[in-house]
Amino acid sequence: MSEPTHQRLRRGALDGAFRVAADQVASGSVPFVVAGVADAQRVIRLEALDRADGPRVGVNQPFLLASITKAVVATLVMQQVERGRLVLRQPIRDWWPPLRDAGATPFTAWHVLTHTSGLDDAGLEALVTRGGGREELLREAMRVGAEAPGARYRYVSSTFDLLVEAVAARDGRPFPTMLAQDLLEPLGMRETGFEPTGTNADRPAPMHQLSASGELRPIDPAIVNGMTALHLAGGGLWSTASDVLRFGRAMLRGGELDGRRVLSPAFVALMTRGTVSGGSEPMAIAETAERYALGWGCAKPDTPLSRAAFGHGGASGTRLWIDPVNDIVIVYLTAVWDLPRWPVDAFVNAVCASLPEVDGR
Repeated sequence: MSEPTHQRLRRGALDGAFRVAADQVASGSVPFVVAGVADAQRVIRLEALDRADGPRVGVNQPFLLASITKAVVATLVMQQVERGRLVLRQPIRDWWPPLRDAGATPFTAWHVLTHTSGLDDAGLEALVTRGGGREELLREAMRVGAEAPGARYRYVSSTFDLLVEAVAARDGRPFPTMLAQDLLEPLGMRETGFEPTGTNADRPAPMHQLSASGELRPIDPAIVNGMTALHLAGGGLWSTASDVLRFGRAMLRGGELDGRRVLSPAFVALMTRGTVSGGSEPMAIAETAERYALGWGCAKPDTPLSRAAFGHGGASGTRLWIDPVNDIVIVYLTAVWDLPRWPVDAFVNAVCASLPEVDGR
């Protein structure tokens, strides 16, 4: 199948989109933004936007990605499937005895990656408040679910922690080591990890929370540090916009960047289809529901992105979109917990308005 052809998106065409982000910062809707746009061949534009009277950030500032982590982790899991080391439909309790000993239901990697495991989420806020560690998180996440695997879609993060423990047990390496050696290092993502890393590791982007009155207030760093210490596989990675753009470009290019292949095009296609597990067979997610694939969200009808677009957002005010039809990667990073969707959507809409014509769209 031939690739769609289009004119190159130029840096200046994005002036309006970056002005939208700058206006959000100036109005106080967000404290700062680092935003980037790339295509398969290059980074087109990457800027840090802040205010002189507020927290200052740079383009290499580490941000807590929150649930964008799921897409990164899912890619590592799919590497293991591609290499024949794991099977998506095999119960993960077969790989990790603690799950079997806890009487866990026979949920699979497919169930975890599509949020159909039947399990509920662990109480992360309470865990961080009382100072619990990763072992306690895993014990709480291993609760027997109220529903059979595959019964319905329910967005859950803590099941990703169970999955990576099982994957690591199968492989023999700690999961952070696997992630670094098999995915992050080959892609040149040197400033990504479960702890802030790189040249600005000592000053990560400070987290904020919206008050009931809509005021931005800093979050106690001790709470952020408590979350960071858990190494959450469903939401704990720190990264820079540059690294996230590298990851997005690799997925846009079918699993390869700068001559390093981390996943085959067939497996990139598999993990970005909008399907869930319904009973014993996959079924398409209804248009009115979340459109979710294997660790990735899919474009819904209310976005100008193409129907082939996939991506993920994070509760910390982060978003990554990849659109193969439009040959575009969009990254928006701020640091506001439970940020409403509209600031990110406004930036994405403005980027899409700048896109050149694509033949055969």
